[in-house]
Amino acid sequence: MYILEKQIKGLVAIFFLLAIIPFISVFSHSFFDYKIPKYANQSGNSLAVKIVQRNTNKGVYFVAPQSTFNQLLLSTGIHLGAQKDFVLKNGIKIEIDSGSDNSVKTAKIDNVDRLALGMPININRATEDDLLLIPGIGEKTAQKILEFRKRIGRFNKIEELTQIKGIKEKKLSKFRKYLFVE
Repeated sequence: MYILEKQIKGLVAIFFLLAIIPFISVFSHSFFDYKIPKYANQSGNSLAVKIVQRNTNKGVYFVAPQSTFNQLLLSTGIHLGAQKDFVLKNGIKIEIDSGSDNSVKTAKIDNVDRLALGMPININRATEDDLLLIPGIGEKTAQKILEFRKRIGRFNKIEELTQIKGIKEKKLSKFRKYLFVE
């Protein structure tokens, strides 16, 4: 009986601790006022914009739709002087040469970065290395996709991948969210 009494006391203690943990968690949140830093929130329909300044990655910013280049520069503290303003697009990379002329070039975010941000990549521009980063695509499948693309010229829709031997609708559904056709 002695062992059984200790076991019961131990179980009661464990259940008591498990019962108060949620209360501690709820009350501790009121003491910590954590806010997501500006331009770090990926929720909603925010646009991903990458800024590179003199081959130094300044970061990826998430902005509201219809935000402009000058608004982003102002809020990030990057001072370039007067710049031609334009509306930002999702997946844009802004390259700033902060030399004497502060020239600005725009390009698309690299496929590796797009996948890391949860954005799909254009199947018509994907390399073998890009395709290998997609879950469900191995070396053989990536090679088959590239060979098929070379043969047809370009994909017009993602569903054309099912014409490749070994890719059926079930397999396509695994990596459909990672690809798009432009």
